[in-house]
Amino acid sequence: MTSRIGPRSVKDATRFTSTVPHATSKSAGRHAAAMPTPQSRIPGETPEQRVKRLRLAHLAAQKAQISRTDRVVDASRRFLDVAHRWTVGGIVLFTAVAGVVSIYSVWDMLRYNRARRAEWIEAQRTLEADSLSAARVAYLKGEATEEQIALVEEANREAEEKGTKLPPLLSPPEHRTHFEERVKPAFQSADHSEGKGKGVLGILSGLWGGSQSGDGSSQVAASDDQSGTGGVVRSIETTAKQAWDAEKEKQRKGGSLDQLGLDSATSSPAPSVKKRWWPW
Repeated sequence: MTSRIGPRSVKDATRFTSTVPHATSKSAGRHAAAMPTPQSRIPGETPEQRVKRLRLAHLAAQKAQISRTDRVVDASRRFLDVAHRWTVGGIVLFTAVAGVVSIYSVWDMLRYNRARRAEWIEAQRTLEADSLSAARVAYLKGEATEEQIALVEEANREAEEKGTKLPPLLSPPEHRTHFEERVKPAFQSADHSEGKGKGVLGILSGLWGGSQSGDGSSQVAASDDQSGTGGVVRSIETTAKQAWDAEKEKQRKGGSLDQLGLDSATSSPAPSVKKRWWPW
């Protein structure tokens, strides 16, 4: 069966455009019917001008069919697309940063725990090695066990046999006391005086800036530096006791000036009683 339609020319094939519906296309209605159709040809118009005029008319017809809401949505779509793109990128970047921070935190925590565990193990080893100090502390507190008591007594017995003392639990003080700096040099200067008793006034002058007190303090400081901590404590106690006894004896007997005053008082006659002008 042969076709009734004969072969078409190129002009007939390209005369009509595609009628596929688009998102911006609308069905023609009364608005489209009311629009005046442009004239197909204007006298004296060139083909280029006619193509340009028809194109502009077509674009104007398309814009007339688009409402204001559609234009707002179309204009805001590009901004929303950019915002969506940046949001997705930010979420991905935040996820990556959070993952890195989490991994670093876990690694740092494990490293810190290992270091603290090593320190604790070392401290436990030190305490176990220094069982004598722990036993002495527990013995002083009254919480020592039988083994600790036996250990402390054995250490004290060995120290007595050797003629030494056990090392102190606390380190020696770095600063000197007021007694070691002021009182002790004054007592030493009072003990080493060559038969010139000074009494209480001499001690006070030695305490508050006397020349002999300065020499005594320097001598005591030198001797303290040379001797050990245990010897320093014993020497301080012994010297203080001797100086206190000597000072009490001097105050009871008096110095050379006190003896001179007593001799002059006994040799001088008793003063005569003066007469008073009142009768009683």
